[in-house]
Amino acid sequence: MKRILILSLMALFSLKSYAQDTGSGMDFLNIGPSSRLLSLSEATTAALTGPSSIYTNPSLLAFEPISSIDLNYTLWISNVNNQFAAVNFRRERSAIAFGVYSSRADDFEARDIPGPPAGNFSISYLSLSAALAHRIGPVSVGGTIQYLREEVYPYMANGFAFNLGASAEFFEGRVRSGLSVNNIGEMESLDILSTPVPSSINIGLSAKFIEFTTPGLNDLPVLITLHTDWSKPLKKSPRSDFTERDADEGFLSFALSADIAELFSIQGGYRFGPTERPVSFGLGMIIEPVRVNYALVPFSTGFGTVHSFGIEYYF
Repeated sequence: MKRILILSLMALFSLKSYAQDTGSGMDFLNIGPSSRLLSLSEATTAALTGPSSIYTNPSLLAFEPISSIDLNYTLWISNVNNQFAAVNFRRERSAIAFGVYSSRADDFEARDIPGPPAGNFSISYLSLSAALAHRIGPVSVGGTIQYLREEVYPYMANGFAFNLGASAEFFEGRVRSGLSVNNIGEMESLDILSTPVPSSINIGLSAKFIEFTTPGLNDLPVLITLHTDWSKPLKKSPRSDFTERDADEGFLSFALSADIAELFSIQGGYRFGPTERPVSFGLGMIIEPVRVNYALVPFSTGFGTVHSFGIEYYF
């Protein structure tokens, strides 16, 4: 009886996950952990986004100019909360980084018979990661290892995953390309079945293509950068961010970022495909050694709007 109850709760959570665009369990790994990633519609396989590159393309960690700490809190829809914290230690041509990324939903009601609930429980997912990157001239390679855990009352499962990436800079760093294979791994069985880990291959390009100075008394330099990604799932998943999509179909993401006088940043992105969250927006304010980030991601299906807040400290 207890097993039937838990399996029913897991099925209900899967349906709720579908509505809230978190997909099947570990699909939270497909959601950008930081505000900067979300503001660029996750077109970040070749974009420098600080320690969050642990989860997109770890080779980019070696291209960061200095070390940094990144803290983020994301208010996802349907009362799901995502938290991310990471640090990247930059040393000459190498970088080593550590991160923690979690997703949690609370206040699920437990019932074994019709009537009042027997109590409440939470469902949570966790990734603990460590990454290493090394740069040789204009080329960098890197890798991430993740310990994964999922908890669905009263069951718990452990797992692992790897991210592998490479990137290169051209034209004195104005153009950067990236290639990554993310979330190659597996989970233990959660009572009976194991939750699939959403692996993917990603190709990205980042190009600083417009630079100008605003007219007037206070001349402000503006740099506009184009970011684009092509992503393709490597294994079939029962649900994902994309609805009515062939599991083998890839999708494109485009984003623009405008850096103003190295004090402010404005970002926006668009994801092509039958996605529930095609657009994203973001703002950044830099007061060295701190950068404050915000991202807004509205859902086209009316389920709500995502708000993400982040702060980076450079050292």
